[in-house]
Order: sequence, then C-alpha cells, then structure tokens
Amino acid sequence: MKAILARDGHAALTEVPVPAIGDGEFLLAVEVCGLCGTDVMKLDTRAKGAILGHELCGIVEKAGPGSPFLAGERVVVSHHVPCLCCHYCRKGQESMCRQFQSTNIEPGGFAEFVRVPALHARHAAFRVPDGLGSISASQTEPLACVLRNVKRIGAEKGDVIGIIGLGAIGQMTGQLLKLFGATAVGLDLDAERVQRFNRWGTATMNAEEFARFGKDRSDGRGFDAIIFSAGTPALVARCVCWLRDGGVLNVFASFHPDPFMKLDLNQIYHRELSVLSSYSPSLVDLKEAFDLISSKRFNPLLLAPVSFPFSSFNDAVKAVKSRQTLKSVLVPR
Repeated sequence: MKAILARDGHAALTEVPVPAIGDGEFLLAVEVCGLCGTDVMKLDTRAKGAILGHELCGIVEKAGPGSPFLAGERVVVSHHVPCLCCHYCRKGQESMCRQFQSTNIEPGGFAEFVRVPALHARHAAFRVPDGLGSISASQTEPLACVLRNVKRIGAEKGDVIGIIGLGAIGQMTGQLLKLFGATAVGLDLDAERVQRFNRWGTATMNAEEFARFGKDRSDGRGFDAIIFSAGTPALVARCVCWLRDGGVLNVFASFHPDPFMKLDLNQIYHRELSVLSSYSPSLVDLKEAFDLISSKRFNPLLLAPVSFPFSSFNDAVKAVKSRQTLKSVLVPR
C-alpha cells in the first residue's frame, strides 16, 4: 500500500506492507487524514523515518473476530488511549498516562490502510452517521484538544477570553467559545485570519489593541483567561499584564527552537494568576467533540480545509506553513 514516509525534514510517497489485524481489531481504509501542526513540526525530527497522521476517518475494510465495527462502516478513530487506572488517569490527566503516550494506530494516518488496535476500537472510535462528511468527522481529535483546553481554563458564559494565534486551533477555539457563551478576542499578524475570526468575536493585528479590547469587554478587569496557541515566548510573558487578577494563562503550543522566556513571578504571586497548559484530550473529551460535530453544533468546514492527494503531501505542508490555508487534509486516492 502507499504511505507518506517522513524523514530528515522531507516526505515521500512509498510502498509499505498492509498491516495484519488480530482479534478485536479492524483494518481501516483511510478516506481522509488532516495535517496537524504537530505533523509539520515532527517532519524535522523524524530522522529515521515515520508515517505520521492521526486526524483520520475511513471505512472499515476488514474486521477481526470480536471487532465492535463491521466491514463497510465509516469510522473516525483517535490515536492514543489511556489505561484509565494509573495515577495520572485517576487524577484526570489521561494525556500523561504512560499507556496513552505509547499507544498508536499502525502505521499512521498518512497511509492507505491503518490497523486499529482492539483498545482503540473499544474506546476511541466512533461510527460516523449518514449526512456527516468524512473531512468534518476527521476533525474530532483536534476539536477534542480544543475542548479540553477550554475546560482547563474554566470558560463560562460571560467570560472574556483572549486567543493568541488564529490558525486552525485558534479559529476552532473561537467557534467553541461562542457555543459556551464567552466573549472571544483574537490576536494574529495575518489580516485574513483576523477577518475570519471576527465571526466568533473580535480580533486585531495589534497587541496593544488586543489588550484594550480585553479591558473594554470586561469592565476594566482584563481577560479572564488567555489561550496562547502560537507566537513567541516573549509574547507569553506579556500576557501576564493583560489578565485580570486571578486570571489564567494557558499555553497551548510548543516553541522551537528557543522555548525560554523571562516571567514576572511577583505578578503571578501577588495577583494569584494561574499558568496552565493543555496537551491532548481525554476519552470523554473525544466523545463530546464527536457529538458536537455529528450534531452539527460545531462546523469544522468553516476552516475551509483544502484537500491534497498523498502525492502532493509537501504541497499540503507548504500551504500551511505559508498561510495559504488554515487546514490541509490528505486523501489517499
């Protein structure tokens, strides 16, 4: 079968064996797999080669004995599954679970066929209803990440939430916050992304104006929380001044090549500020995200995703890096 192999910062279409399946497992014929920002980042770190991709939806090609899904059913599946019984899982920190970090689909979503292990089939796969497109369904996992992030900051109706970085994740966050009844304010240097975000709230390209919007919409208090999904470490440090007393800063991005910054700890102490992060969703988040999409309460197609064949994978990456599109999705055929 054809698959996209990432190695030394490049990716190429190659032939790999179709994985065999066992009891409780199924073989998924991939219809679509979204390109995540982490896939783009990992291109430069997979020197020995890897098949990436985890935002996938497809049709069951073959079901093993005891599989909860049958051949011909359309399914969306996530790539990590926690054990639900370790210290981290009991604390509600499933993405820190060692099993969560070690489990995966085989060989990765950027392949014509994927083996879905029994653990994933039982806990992290959902039947896609008629009337829901595969591209929309494939965005269950990224929406679940956003949902967990919004839960982490305790967003409620009437809150004023700042979002820095209005790429795919920032736009999804704005759409979700509107469902929560919160006021969203965005910041990005890209005029088109700022304009697109205005359907969810207010956005600007100017940091000072962003801070002023936060004050104006909160009776002078400042942001209840700021979600940082893109930018520089120095900008993270500035966020502290834009929060209300008792506010929350949530880091929802990785930083390369320099992740270090100076942070005013006196502000954090005297004003009782919280600094959090959010990494990956729980199984509950996945189910809730899938329900939001399948019920049409959340519409991933508002990201205007652009489809690329596997053979044009490098073009899909370039389109995201150059900001030609918010979201690239890959289709095998």
